[in-house]
Amino acid sequence: MLAQWYAGTDRTGVHGIAAAYVSDRSRDDPRLRNMIVIAEREKSDIGYLIHRPMGENAWTLTCGRTGAELGRYRTLPEALGAIRLERTVLDPPALPAPVEDERLLVHATIGQ
Repeated sequence: MLAQWYAGTDRTGVHGIAAAYVSDRSRDDPRLRNMIVIAEREKSDIGYLIHRPMGENAWTLTCGRTGAELGRYRTLPEALGAIRLERTVLDPPALPAPVEDERLLVHATIGQ
């Protein structure tokens, strides 16, 4: 499921996702062990952590930089979706392309 989510993310740009993986190797940072790590600009830039505390059913999403809890979700897809939603909210809205009416351009150029 994580691989599928990662495949649908941008890899470049201001809000690109550099990596998404489960930290389960013995050489990984012990505080990240058994957590899903979402790295932003580069692999060491940990933006989000997802884990399910032992004995609980909810998935906890935390900020990788501050450790602040961002939310608790019933399913892993909901937690991953919250990351995607938060990242799109951060993007400025796209402005519509200017519409140029040819009639206005013709009138503006006739007098020249």
